[in-house]
Amino acid sequence: MKKIGKIYCAILAGGTGTRLNSPVPKQFLEVCGEPILIRSIKAMFADSRIEELWIGANGDWYDLALNQIKEFIGNDERLHICRGGEDREGTLLNILDSIKSNNNIDNDDIVLIHDAVRPFATKRIINDVINEMQFCDVCNTVIPVNDTIIRSDDKKTVSGMPDRSVLFAGQSPQGFRIKTLINAFDSLDSETRKKLTETTKVCFVQDIPIHIVQGEFFNFKITTPYDMQLAESVVIYKEAAGIE
Repeated sequence: MKKIGKIYCAILAGGTGTRLNSPVPKQFLEVCGEPILIRSIKAMFADSRIEELWIGANGDWYDLALNQIKEFIGNDERLHICRGGEDREGTLLNILDSIKSNNNIDNDDIVLIHDAVRPFATKRIINDVINEMQFCDVCNTVIPVNDTIIRSDDKKTVSGMPDRSVLFAGQSPQGFRIKTLINAFDSLDSETRKKLTETTKVCFVQDIPIHIVQGEFFNFKITTPYDMQLAESVVIYKEAAGIE
């Protein structure tokens, strides 16, 4: 069993939300009166073991992030913000650099990486990820794939139908030993890193074992206008059911 040291959280809020066709990035839009970013922060802070939470915000929207934090959360010494990067990887690396610059990181310290537009992570999911880090260096949150998956190499005809019983869709939060993740990034050239759209892939391509924990279907990523409507329904349902 591995020791767990200080627990950090990195929330990636540098996206521009182009698929939502909104003048304001989707993480700053409100769902039932509260910004998505704020809901994601509060979801992660539901676990008191998280000692520091860092937000990477896009430079153009940095001040909006600060204002929303001030209005909806106020002063919290655990909460920090840094400039985001040009893409998801750049934002994450900026957060990791900020964590390193302000702390003495050791081999036991872990970071939970979470999408700013995934506001419905539950205490159970967060707890499961942290607990699983006692047995691994990398952990991903996943849900089973319910639909039949079709592969089409030419985008016109069916090339294959993988067995869905062994297929899962990735979610967040994801857990990492901080030093393991930093070393994995440092071991890849910049071109390879740009092709990796999901953080655990940085470790996967280097044969670092990745454990999985069960997510929730309502722990979805808000991407489209339909997702915004669905998010409002989830908020209403969770409040009525008392789900944390």
